[in-house]
Amino acid sequence: RSQFNTQPGISNRVSGRQQRNYFISSMIRLLTISSFLVLICLLPIRAFGASELLMFDSDYCTWCQKWHEEIGGIYHLTAESCQAPLKKIDYDTSDLPESISIAEPVIYTPTFVLVNDQREVGRITGYPGADFFWVELNDIINSGLPENIRLANSKNCSNS
Repeated sequence: RSQFNTQPGISNRVSGRQQRNYFISSMIRLLTISSFLVLICLLPIRAFGASELLMFDSDYCTWCQKWHEEIGGIYHLTAESCQAPLKKIDYDTSDLPESISIAEPVIYTPTFVLVNDQREVGRITGYPGADFFWVELNDIINSGLPENIRLANSKNCSNS
């Protein structure tokens, strides 16, 4: 008989299997709580990062290829990418996510749609060349994104 018995015939010892089950359930609880806390911490970051630049392109589009040659390789390094991270959408095979609301259908490629909080706030249809692209992009960023969002995006960005 164990020295820890409080009632005759009942053992207070915990088997190895019970210890393992307790450990596993404790770890699952800890991971669940940790994941929840991480998600709560990330919510404000997502609120500031709710803007993105949707690029509707196509494999057969000459102007899309020109954009990729002139801008595509450096876009992610620019201050503009902090304000509007690029998300490419294949015009021929991809559908626009239902959660995103755009003002009018995309007809030509490339078309760049600036979205904030899942809603279109600006658009560039076609690719006017590198010099004009940056001017037009900055115009729609400055007119389409609220100042507090632009400031928060700039502070949270390592590219600028």
